[in-house]
Amino acid sequence: MRYLVTYDVVDNKRRTKLFKFLLGYGINVELSVFEIVVNNEGLREIVKGIENIIDPKEDAVFIFPYSGEPIRNGIYHGKNYGDVFV
Repeated sequence: MRYLVTYDVVDNKRRTKLFKFLLGYGINVELSVFEIVVNNEGLREIVKGIENIIDPKEDAVFIFPYSGEPIRNGIYHGKNYGDVFV
């Protein structure tokens, strides 16, 4: 299954550690966004690794499953999309 992992980690040391950890599982597509393709066991490994790195009182990590198609009903802003409402 394909996932987008995005994070907001306050501490530079934890952020660097999380970045390097996620590089072992997928492709960095934006500063704090990774595209990862794993099975259920791989996803459990990733979640466990994330839990061991972040401080849940300060940091946030989101994992979104997706099919590789554009996400529908989204709002996109920025250099790649302009202001596009899909």
